[in-house]
Amino acid sequence: MPPHHDYHSQTPAVVPPPLKANPKVLSLLLKAIIMILLTSLFFLFLGLASAALLLLHLSLSCHRQSHRRSSLPSTTPSSGLPPTDLNALPYFRLKKDVRKYVSVEGDECVVCLDAFRDGQCCRQLAACGHIFHKRCVDSWLLKVAACPICRARVRLNAATKGLMLGLEDEDKQSWGVW
Repeated sequence: MPPHHDYHSQTPAVVPPPLKANPKVLSLLLKAIIMILLTSLFFLFLGLASAALLLLHLSLSCHRQSHRRSSLPSTTPSSGLPPTDLNALPYFRLKKDVRKYVSVEGDECVVCLDAFRDGQCCRQLAACGHIFHKRCVDSWLLKVAACPICRARVRLNAATKGLMLGLEDEDKQSWGVW
């Protein structure tokens, strides 16, 4: 008979105990993970705060621009004259001999660069004395209430449509006013 082996009576093989992690290594790994998480959260909140401040700045600047546009009076040089004020500005018709008495710069309108001709309607701006074709300076003054040459502000004087202000009858004839 074969020898009888008692498996229960044998001493069990020595099993090594489970490895314990080094507490110093675990501590360093935990610290590194926590630092990475805190740094990530910091930059996440920094990005969100930057985006919020940028949106706030843009909304305030848009609000300021719209408020600034609405608060500007309509007579500033950057805005044009209303058509009613434009129609009240004085104008005259040129005659052949008008160049003797009128200081016309270069004998041409600086807005359209066309020469002044006999019978054309013209305007002389009261503030600076510059002369232009009526249709040219009218289209300019609807956009900008200032002289195209010297940027002098154009103001509405007395309501004298079709007349030169401050000219006597003999002066009107010499200016070519009909």
